[in-house]
Amino acid sequence: MSLLNQIKKNSLLRKTIAFLAGLRFGFPGRNLTIIGITGTTGKTTTAFMIKNILEANGIKTGLISTAGYYIGDEIIYPEAYMSSTTPDLFFLYRLLKKIAKKDLKAPGTAPDPFFLQYLLRKMVRKGLKAVVIEVSSFGLMYERVYGLNFSVAVLTNISFNHHIALHGNMNNYVSAKLKLFRNLKLTSVAVLPKKSEYFDLFAKNTQAQILSFGLDKTCDLWMDIQEITKTENKVIIHYKNESFSINLPLPGLFNIFNALAAIGAVHKFSFSAEKLKRGLESLKNIPGRLEYINGKQPFSIIVDKANTPAAFCGIIDFIKILNPKKKIAVYGNFGESPLKEREKLAEIATNFFDLTIITEDDPQEESPQKSIDDFLNFIKKKNIVSNKYLSFLNRKEAIQEAIKQANKGDLIVILGRGNEKTMDYGTKVVPFDDRQVVKEVLKEQKYL
Repeated sequence: MSLLNQIKKNSLLRKTIAFLAGLRFGFPGRNLTIIGITGTTGKTTTAFMIKNILEANGIKTGLISTAGYYIGDEIIYPEAYMSSTTPDLFFLYRLLKKIAKKDLKAPGTAPDPFFLQYLLRKMVRKGLKAVVIEVSSFGLMYERVYGLNFSVAVLTNISFNHHIALHGNMNNYVSAKLKLFRNLKLTSVAVLPKKSEYFDLFAKNTQAQILSFGLDKTCDLWMDIQEITKTENKVIIHYKNESFSINLPLPGLFNIFNALAAIGAVHKFSFSAEKLKRGLESLKNIPGRLEYINGKQPFSIIVDKANTPAAFCGIIDFIKILNPKKKIAVYGNFGESPLKEREKLAEIATNFFDLTIITEDDPQEESPQKSIDDFLNFIKKKNIVSNKYLSFLNRKEAIQEAIKQANKGDLIVILGRGNEKTMDYGTKVVPFDDRQVVKEVLKEQKYL
């Protein structure tokens, strides 16, 4: 077996790499309160909420997320690591890049151990006291966070998604996420969604204090929804035998659940209701999550990361509140997405949107046309009328067509990539940011 395959398959080797990474950088995590977040959707938004609560109350907090690596006012991307890597680490870093089968041009959820420890040390040196880490199923499976002492672990939710195929099956996917909770100490806190079918499984597999969140009184943290609008959620939070209102400046029912998870994540800090309100109500827009692109156009454009069936359904619930005249979606099937998920996304999109435009999205080693053909084959099988869909091999052209088709009062949602800044073609990675492309097109069409 090759060295690469040994590292891929051998948990002990991966743990050794993680330990060496900690040793190399002086185990910086020991000087930080570490909060880990895992789940199918909602990780990034919840992470930003936690960070905002902590920083609004004087606790300098770092963030390791798909949206970037935040160290105070500084945002770091993986290419910055290359210039800081000493020769003894360069080989291991290149090796891990090969294992990932791609250049690390954009932030990864739970990066390789050496980069992760480098970031943690940088946070400690800058005087940060806490860090919020998005912990992916792959980060857990490949022991990237091995050796870190998590004070809090949050599960946002678990649902069908493209990562399951890469894990082999749903059981393996769930087992990977369970690792985070199995390794918690008695003094740690596990924040779990009560409505999840996996609640009991996770609760039984951790020795940490359990905080449940959800919609009713059976939860430790629950809410009464007062009003959901296109710009905010007005809710009453019930927590620690008290109730308080919050005007959350992030719309969508899913963001209320994210807010409950965030409140649970800071349980150990014993913040008052006023301090929790301060942290959540002062939250700004999160990059690439329900992000409006505003110009002079008479219609609305939203860019969002949604790329799973559950995330698509969450976006649709939000769009129903907006009640636009015409609903246009642009999205692409990406390289690692299995056919079953592609067909489910196509079903959800074509059932709800007036026009669905299918295009490319990180095709990796796969031909971009293959993902489009999967969509078109589903369309043919379901006898969907021709005015309900279009296809474009080039993603910019797809966005151009969506904007061309839109009229006053319509809504365009561009899904799947959020704030991602590159497109992965397997042999090459090229710059591509949906938000910037939208602005380019708006400028071309005299809307900006």
